[in-house]
Amino acid sequence: MKKCLASFRPEKDMRKVVAMGMQMGYKKAVLPVLIAFCLLWPLGLFADTGISARSYLLIENDTLAVIAGKDYHRELPPASTTKVMTTILALEKLDDGDAVVPTRHVLALPSSKLNLSPGRTYKAGDLIRGALVESANDAAYALSVKIAGDESSFADMMNQKAAEIGARNTHFTNASGLFVPGQHTSCYDLALMFRYALNNQKFREIVTTKYFSFNTGNCDIQYKNHNRFLFCFEPAIGGKTGFTRASQHTYVGAFQKDGHVYILSMLGSRNLWGDAVNILSQVYDQLPTKRDLHLAKAGHISLSTYIVKTPKVKQVKATMKKKKAKKAKKGKIKIRRT
Repeated sequence: MKKCLASFRPEKDMRKVVAMGMQMGYKKAVLPVLIAFCLLWPLGLFADTGISARSYLLIENDTLAVIAGKDYHRELPPASTTKVMTTILALEKLDDGDAVVPTRHVLALPSSKLNLSPGRTYKAGDLIRGALVESANDAAYALSVKIAGDESSFADMMNQKAAEIGARNTHFTNASGLFVPGQHTSCYDLALMFRYALNNQKFREIVTTKYFSFNTGNCDIQYKNHNRFLFCFEPAIGGKTGFTRASQHTYVGAFQKDGHVYILSMLGSRNLWGDAVNILSQVYDQLPTKRDLHLAKAGHISLSTYIVKTPKVKQVKATMKKKKAKKAKKGKIKIRRT
């Protein structure tokens, strides 16, 4: 059915239908075909593009010229693309070395997270990187409290900044993007916010980071960037992914070609990477394959260092006695019983 609709050309097919009826010599024979034509024509005009996203936009960075788009002013939940705005404010308000001490609320936040310990001191720069690279909800929350005193006040700052940028269909209620009714943005606004963020050199450096190492106090953990394009598509500058069940997949990212920068934003996608490749085909001829994107998937964390606990004295003595007993059985040594 889809193949028929894809090859359906209204003007030429209409002439064929009429000619067929004239050759048959029966006016009645033309009528059923004309009815079928009228039913199929609207379907042909609005055939499925293969893009699952509820809204998307691909624009040229300097001119804001729209390359491709669908319902890009529609207000939809942003998921973790919210952290673009969170890190914009964090970079403008904090220095890398500023101390951030999380409250106990970070324990209640769901993944993704850095598993921050309440009361422990962290560097703002590490939490900013964690929020962008690992999409850590606890890092985003801790930064919001550090800057504004509480997350609600920070959300007010986010909304004010969004309005200054020109994102007028955006309303934030938290720093992480976890779904809350009333929190929304649009693909157009998301592109504007990411465009603004790219002007910050620190943001640009972080968003291009493939791996991020974080010291928890007990070990160093290495996180891999969730943006798969960084690992399999050379034109990719950087981006931010997001997902909740209510929001579905969301994305905003930048790409370069022939001296131009293009920004892609998507909301409500059921096939994030497939949709992205489909939309980017408007600009690029060579794009990552499904296999490329699968191999670029963020893997599990890896431990680079760890702390070995010193065994207790009694455990050491017991272990030594067992070893001596084994050797004695083999006739190597004699055990002196006490």
